[in-house]
Amino acid sequence: MDKYQLAKQKGIYQIDNRDKKINNHVAIFDIDDTIFNTKTNKLIEPIHELYQYALKNNVYVIFITARDGSGINKDLSIQQLKSLGLSYDLLYFRPPYMEVKKYKKYARKNVIDTGYKPLFSIGDMHWDIGEYGGFGILI
Repeated sequence: MDKYQLAKQKGIYQIDNRDKKINNHVAIFDIDDTIFNTKTNKLIEPIHELYQYALKNNVYVIFITARDGSGINKDLSIQQLKSLGLSYDLLYFRPPYMEVKKYKKYARKNVIDTGYKPLFSIGDMHWDIGEYGGFGILI
């Protein structure tokens, strides 16, 4: 059983769109109120520019969201990212039973355990950054 199947067994839902990029470097983004403003329903431009910079420089883009990944919520999140023009290499959703702080750290560790090297993690909450996330950027 590979590491992705093990993560799925533990309830970590992930969408995998990876292809070959250089050095397995990743940029980890939170979604809500980090790259997307939930009050205005618009992208947050400086963070979107950082996202685009990562893409242009062949860095894997990973979203680790605290959104529950079960049922229709996952489908709506994927549609929203697509409508905003946000692509990703990996997308992690929180299992409904897992506390956010624990999940965010576990998901970042899973990124490293699968062979990736986080350059940075960025988010609006202290649990979006930290251990296993590379350089932490709290907005």
